[in-house]
Amino acid sequence: MQPGIERRGHPRLPLDLICHVHSRNAKPWKASGRTVNVSRSGVLVRLQTVAGELVPALGSALRVDIELPTRRLLRCHGRLVRIVNSEREGPLMALSIQRMEFRESLRKPAVGVSQARWNKVKELLM
Repeated sequence: MQPGIERRGHPRLPLDLICHVHSRNAKPWKASGRTVNVSRSGVLVRLQTVAGELVPALGSALRVDIELPTRRLLRCHGRLVRIVNSEREGPLMALSIQRMEFRESLRKPAVGVSQARWNKVKELLM
């Protein structure tokens, strides 16, 4: 493999948004964090708080709820493909997305994003 060759199928958009990760199997596990980047096929999350002893195994089914700057959530259903531990900044978790949907959020938006930036996000994800 040659360095510098882009192998990703979809462009990634750097986004720093609050998110919540949940296991979708019998062992309950959840974590909160912030997105690092998002694409149509994946999401990279930096975990900040983890509830539960065991981190899910690679290939585990997970759900990520990303709080958008509107009163909506982007709910992503996918599989865990990579975990990188970083003591300084917190663990990184990469998920392959199989399905995503928009949902109404019960919380107020935590951060404002310009309309141009929001349009770019919608264009990338649709």
